[in-house]
Amino acid sequence: MKKDIIIAILGIVVALTIGWAISETLEKDKALKKLKKKEDDYLKLLSTYLKSIKGNSALIKEIRTKLEDLHKEYSGINEEVSKKLQVVIELITDNKEEIAIEKLTLIIENILKDKYIAEGQAKDKKSCPSLFKLLEKAKELKWITKHHFNFSLFLKDKRNQEAHELTPDINENEKIIAFFSGLEIIYHLSGIKRVA
Repeated sequence: MKKDIIIAILGIVVALTIGWAISETLEKDKALKKLKKKEDDYLKLLSTYLKSIKGNSALIKEIRTKLEDLHKEYSGINEEVSKKLQVVIELITDNKEEIAIEKLTLIIENILKDKYIAEGQAKDKKSCPSLFKLLEKAKELKWITKHHFNFSLFLKDKRNQEAHELTPDINENEKIIAFFSGLEIIYHLSGIKRVA
């Protein structure tokens, strides 16, 4: 009799365990299907977004307009920067955005060098430190904010990618981020009041 009770209890425990395991598996499968659907929906949305901005001339046109405004601001103040900004505008017009990013970063580097020399940190541009060290010092001296520093590191990486790789793969989003970041940093470093 005791043996039958023990077997019955074990049977119930096994049945409950199997039922629980099946329930857990079904819940897990359900959750994975939900997650997969969300991932698929996200990837479709991202794909649609990327297709919509791919070759989106409206954003590039806005970037070019902002660069032209900045070029005008520098005209008569710093002709060297003004000329380099014109080169960046022409490169964007010719669909050479990767090279334009490299030149925009070079402009930031030269503005930093000029400020570095003006502050007595170096005697000439050749004795100035590398771009990364200049950026660190600019952050330390509060010429740029922490956010500008992070943006500038992104720009530096994209510039290095263009300068050191035969076929740099800079996607459309990165190009737009790089241009707007570069513009923001130049405005901030120059103390030029932006037109909204």
